[in-house]
Amino acid sequence: MQFINRRRVLQLAASAAIARALPALGKVSVSTSWDDADATAMAQWVARGDVHPRELLEQALARLRQVNPKLNLLAQDHIEIAFQTISRELPQGPFTGIPFLLKDLGIQLAGTVTSGGSTLMKDIVAKQDSILVSRYKQAGVVIFGKTNTPEFGMALTTEGRHLGDCRNPWNSHFSTGGSSGGAAAAVSTGVVPIAHGTDGGGSIRVPANHCGVFGFKPTRGLTPGASGAGMSVGHVLTRSVRDSAIMLEATAGYEMGAPYGANLPKTGFLAATMTPPKPLRIALNVSEPAVFLHPDVKRSVYAAAKLLQSLGHEVEEAAPGIDYEWLNETQNTLMVSAMASWLDYIEATRGLLISESDLEPMSHMIWRTGKSLRGTQVAAALESMHELGRIMGRFHRRYDAVLQPVTATPAPPLGTITYRDGDDLDSYTDRFKQVAAFTHLYNMTGQPSMSVPLGMSANGLPIGVMLSAAVANDALLFALAAQLERAEPWFHRRPPIIQELAV
Repeated sequence: MQFINRRRVLQLAASAAIARALPALGKVSVSTSWDDADATAMAQWVARGDVHPRELLEQALARLRQVNPKLNLLAQDHIEIAFQTISRELPQGPFTGIPFLLKDLGIQLAGTVTSGGSTLMKDIVAKQDSILVSRYKQAGVVIFGKTNTPEFGMALTTEGRHLGDCRNPWNSHFSTGGSSGGAAAAVSTGVVPIAHGTDGGGSIRVPANHCGVFGFKPTRGLTPGASGAGMSVGHVLTRSVRDSAIMLEATAGYEMGAPYGANLPKTGFLAATMTPPKPLRIALNVSEPAVFLHPDVKRSVYAAAKLLQSLGHEVEEAAPGIDYEWLNETQNTLMVSAMASWLDYIEATRGLLISESDLEPMSHMIWRTGKSLRGTQVAAALESMHELGRIMGRFHRRYDAVLQPVTATPAPPLGTITYRDGDDLDSYTDRFKQVAAFTHLYNMTGQPSMSVPLGMSANGLPIGVMLSAAVANDALLFALAAQLERAEPWFHRRPPIIQELAV
């Protein structure tokens, strides 16, 4: 486990004390209150001695056994490790004893495999914990597995050859989104109240949108381990806003030597959820990028705008004037060059050529494309990414937040936006960006952004709305999310698969 300094211990202790002082949700009975409690309430049960962490883990496993055969949300089984963890004294954090799942991508748990959704990585065992994992452990969670993800997280749907397709709990013929699709399905179905995810182009927010849970992407560098030119950051998917805020309190903080994240605020996220924000000026942007909006999505976004106005905020239609052809080219250059560099490194360090069977066709295409780029193209893309940040910085001089769709459509049927034979990078990305067109801007600018589960489609699929703020204004978004959660509660909205289990 990574070293945890005294300041971190004090911060965790403060977060734990605040969390345990909050009102609990539901009665103290694991079997009957499991679906009525968030992670904060469950941690209160443990702290009071009403339940033992073993009971919580057993309930999580019981739910996993019920839903996983239908949804395929679990990628790696660490159940034995979890029971060993519980047999020892757990750290006293805000989520002591809470069952927790990591994403099977971009994070290391000592002694276990993180496959990245690929056969290439299926036998590589981590030697130590990632810093973010060490912070999760200090927060008290009990890790018992990793969740399904597409190969290397390079798709905004969780479909792949190595781990298989993850199915949406609201309708198993539809996508969970990606690349944190398994995490979103786990939280939506109540396997866990909170799960780790990463977001490099929308990979927390898109699955949260499709599965009807809350998904928050922090400011770049606020949590440790930012990767992919800083586009990808880690946090969690939850059902309640306060769980997300408390976990950010527990895990935020600069990773020594990292290129991002110095001097960002590490606290204040939970406090922000307890007081309504001052009246904000919010830009409603449905004109950029110029993609077709499904009527149900458009209706949900305008309903959210009306709700925000009723809460005292000023909402007006406005857009920052970004050239999305330039933006998409910038992201593609950074994405495929990073992938090519990493695969070249894997090939060199293991001393073997990567064979055709080691990668899916999509990843081969991305690797080939990345290897064909010149260094000057990558350098220019990095400069473009920074310029996008400056454009949005100027836009936020006028607007506190931006309201947009998370995706242009509700969850698509499985197979809609996956790689197809003959695809090049342009045809592949053009297809999935007809669905997931909005989120990736905020990965390149480094801004905090969230998916709030306010709406539903006519055919019973969740629809979220996306709200984003200026860099380091994570607390403002939490204040806004909590205000929306109080005004239009979503906590007890559950997918049909849960209702079927109760019959």
